[in-house]
Amino acid sequence: VLACAVLFLTAGVAGLPAQRLEPLVYDIPFPDPASKTFQVAVTVPTAKRASVDLMMAIWSPGFYGLQNYADRVTTFAAKAADGTALEAVKSSPSRWTVTTGGRASFVFTYTVSAPRGSNLGNGVTETGAVLIGPSTYVTLVEPSGTHRPAEVRLTLPSTWKGSMTSLDAAPGGRPNTYVAPDYDVLADAPILAGVDLDTTPFTVAGIRHFWTYLGKAEWAGDRVVAGLTPLLEEHARFWGGLPFKKYVFLNIVTGGGGGSGVEHLNSVAITTGGKEPATPEARFRNAAFLSHEYFHAMNVKRLRPVELGPFDYEHAPVTTGLWVSEGLTSYFGDLLAARSVGSVDDWLAINSRHITDLQTKQPGRAFQTLEQASAQMFERLPADKKVDYYVKGPVAGLVLDAHIRKRTNNRKGMDDVIRLAYQRFSGARGFTAEGFAQAAADAAGFAVKPLLKTLVATTDEVDYAEMLDWFGLRFVTGDPAKAWTLEIRPDVTPAQRANLSALLAHSKR
Repeated sequence: VLACAVLFLTAGVAGLPAQRLEPLVYDIPFPDPASKTFQVAVTVPTAKRASVDLMMAIWSPGFYGLQNYADRVTTFAAKAADGTALEAVKSSPSRWTVTTGGRASFVFTYTVSAPRGSNLGNGVTETGAVLIGPSTYVTLVEPSGTHRPAEVRLTLPSTWKGSMTSLDAAPGGRPNTYVAPDYDVLADAPILAGVDLDTTPFTVAGIRHFWTYLGKAEWAGDRVVAGLTPLLEEHARFWGGLPFKKYVFLNIVTGGGGGSGVEHLNSVAITTGGKEPATPEARFRNAAFLSHEYFHAMNVKRLRPVELGPFDYEHAPVTTGLWVSEGLTSYFGDLLAARSVGSVDDWLAINSRHITDLQTKQPGRAFQTLEQASAQMFERLPADKKVDYYVKGPVAGLVLDAHIRKRTNNRKGMDDVIRLAYQRFSGARGFTAEGFAQAAADAAGFAVKPLLKTLVATTDEVDYAEMLDWFGLRFVTGDPAKAWTLEIRPDVTPAQRANLSALLAHSKR
């Protein structure tokens, strides 16, 4: 679940000292939550310009589909500090223009439709609210490199317990008030608030974490945390530490089955039924799901394709790198779950599912490459003419891992590839397809590019022979329904068992 020009922010320009700009201040009350709407009043500094443009995002990082959030704004108005009405017009599908008359600031008030809270959109009821950044905040249109802070002030109904988000609390101790250094951070930090808000704090690798429910959950937070901690400790071992000072799991309880997630810089918004997994298999699938989302804090939020930052919230990005950001996140999410809380059987089962889905449910693999699947993510293509990078991506990761481990006798693997890519490209840089391929070759110590090109830039069928041989595996024979199900060979050698054990051992730096 995971990011080009308008509002990615830097500290200063050409050696000049950074100037702290006046913040955008958002006041958000909930006077009538039963209406399934909420109103925002944002105080906008103008630098005394005669007119300013405001905008709302058309897409959300982590969810690669056009949303046109401004369509959900049902009313809007602007007024000066003295209450004088100002002219405000919707000048484009995602923008408003306000005529200020040279005033230093004004208040732009707008109503947002919020029919159903989820990790993809706003929702307000009598008992709670879900605020998703890109669909909540109207912001100034400013040049790339502008570093304008923001403050959010929530005024909650008296019966609500409070709110939770990964944003920093505002200085001064005012409750339910948060600050962000810029729009990117603001938009990338959902907020939950309500009656049934329950938070369990815990610490991993010296970093404070929070498991928060919004809604009535049957699976107690302390039990969730007890099972989650070993998984997150494995992630910390893998990376050699964690890059944030606070991380929040924001769980929106829907009452239904299954779950979905959208990653954010220092949090993840997930929807679940709030029930404890009933079987060991379901428990591992849940761990792999959370592992995927947590891995995103590094891969896509900090290590990203160059096209996914600086963000341009008014134009859909085009990148060939989502097979890395999503596909390899799935691969490592599954792998780190197996290394920490799973078993060989769990690992076999989840990789069998990926391979089976690719070979039996993805006919588009013969028409679209992984890189094309990424570049065409916003396009609506027939199902039989596209391949899912969530499905083929982890398969490519497995095949590449086996190839590197075989050539280096387990001295190197995909662990080293993603770590070197993070070292080279995380932060403000971003990676290109060629840059990632070179990092893979440098990490492995040999020419891995030919296989990489075959897997991600052609529609050739995946060759599993090397992977099967290295780990001592085969596909189940004799049962057509299990034709792509992995199992350990009956004649597996000690060396092959050792290779699989090396893959599934705790991470080492």
